[in-house]
Amino acid sequence: MGFLNEMLGNLLPEKKDAETGESEVILREAIVPTKTFESNYRAWIEKGMQNGLLDYLKECMAERKADSAAGVNLYLHESKNSNGFYFRAESPWVTEDYRFLVHLIIQKLKALRYVQNHATREAVEENGELKTIEEYFFKPTLKFRKETPYEQLFGNVFVEHRIKGEKTELIKIMVNTYTDQLYKKPYDFEDFLTEICLS
Repeated sequence: MGFLNEMLGNLLPEKKDAETGESEVILREAIVPTKTFESNYRAWIEKGMQNGLLDYLKECMAERKADSAAGVNLYLHESKNSNGFYFRAESPWVTEDYRFLVHLIIQKLKALRYVQNHATREAVEENGELKTIEEYFFKPTLKFRKETPYEQLFGNVFVEHRIKGEKTELIKIMVNTYTDQLYKKPYDFEDFLTEICLS
């Protein structure tokens, strides 16, 4: 976990600043969707509740790519081996919508034969305020390791859902790839955005 936080910290340096304050971990648990959550998620999808949020993110992404200085609620990180983005919560969507969005992305990753390595929820009381971080880490199934070069799909995927009090603060998604000869070339990050995150 420490390695991941250090590797991804440059995208959101304010997280490091917050960690210097006094804090107390009051909960740390594995995230396991309940039957009620799954039922509510299916109802959300059946009603097309995801469409407005996805359309909003697509618009933000298009504006950011057209103008890197655009004042939109979506921020990209692009480098040789690490690509990703984050965005902050906005109304009319609520924390439940963002949890369902994360779950939608997870289902798409699993359909591509990604395996969830961990899913954890940590709640911390910091300066009298409750802060919760839900983290998910995915890697391609080990079945791709039968012969070299290994298939890495889009790369390893890290998803973070940050909540302050009862309200979503932001969602961050990072994809980290290998470039050595043991691995095939990863799928294009643009396809990850359009097929996994924004559709």
